[in-house]
Amino acid sequence: MLLPHTGMLILQGLSGALVGVVLFYLLGSLLTRQWIRIDTYRLVLSMAVAFLVAVVCEVYLGKLYFLLTGERLWQYRVWPIHDGYTSMLNFIIWPVYGYYLYFLQQVLQQNAITIRPQWLKGLLSGIDGPLLEILANGFFLLFYGTFYFYYLPDDMRHYTSVQVVPLYMVMGVILTVLLEALLRKPPHWHYPAGFYLAAVAFVLAG
Repeated sequence: MLLPHTGMLILQGLSGALVGVVLFYLLGSLLTRQWIRIDTYRLVLSMAVAFLVAVVCEVYLGKLYFLLTGERLWQYRVWPIHDGYTSMLNFIIWPVYGYYLYFLQQVLQQNAITIRPQWLKGLLSGIDGPLLEILANGFFLLFYGTFYFYYLPDDMRHYTSVQVVPLYMVMGVILTVLLEALLRKPPHWHYPAGFYLAAVAFVLAG
């Protein structure tokens, strides 16, 4: 549903995404000690697949957590949809996580760091996911005076929670396995387009 202040909400999402895009590129280039040359197809595919996997997983893993514990773990505060388990703005925000993963992979390759089997890389999401959540909430609190999403447990001052770590690991493994399978296929632009459109449809259904 479009709100009267839809334009302002989208501007907030775009501003947060822009900060992430610049930060991750500069950090990746710093860690590889050179300006990273971008493979457009791989980058766009990573962003589209991350969007679909992340937005579906946060809704259904969030609901699974509620079924198992009787309590919610988080609630979105900015343009919430799907009962507050995600946000309409995540059509902008979640692709940036795929952007981050692309540059993380470049850093690992440049520094000859190999993780085998590949799915083990997905477990890293249990570490970087909560850290990125702290950055995201910090940005929205600093510039817009609100949590982007709010964690009900207060073990990490509501910015994130250690309880979300296993959920991020599950999401990370699914994302890694799926992305690696697609990258082994000949590049076709209908893959990223299809994943992005499927994710948008899921968001709009909320």
